[in-house]
Amino acid sequence: MANFEKLNAYIEKNGLRHTVERKMMLEYIERIDGHFTASELIRTFGQEKHVSNASIYRNLNLFVDAGIVVEHAFPSHEAVYEMATKAATHFHRICTMCGEVKEFRDATASSALKRHRFRGFEMQAASVYIYGVCKKCKLKKITQ
Repeated sequence: MANFEKLNAYIEKNGLRHTVERKMMLEYIERIDGHFTASELIRTFGQEKHVSNASIYRNLNLFVDAGIVVEHAFPSHEAVYEMATKAATHFHRICTMCGEVKEFRDATASSALKRHRFRGFEMQAASVYIYGVCKKCKLKKITQ
């Protein structure tokens, strides 16, 4: 189901109003390649379209609840979002020292997840978090 169809179904099911801001915000987010934060949306979309911070946060939460956007809570970062359609199965390396997040894909691990059978559960996508120390921080540790 396309994002706008998902949004319309969610709005109808929950008795919400169709707003121009929601439609514009979803169109804007669909053009973002990769992760984004609410702060980035406020600085770009909000200022450009004169949409309030509260509307941006409210609609982001609505998009998450509707399954259109995925929210990631990385340590030492504000919440990070991405389109569910672009999230598919991918992995995040997170440095426990500096908080840097690197996204990557691994075909072998992805296919293993897809082959796995979860009792009574149909997997649509997966996001895996791998915690460790990045190369930069590891070098800093060695030279200290």
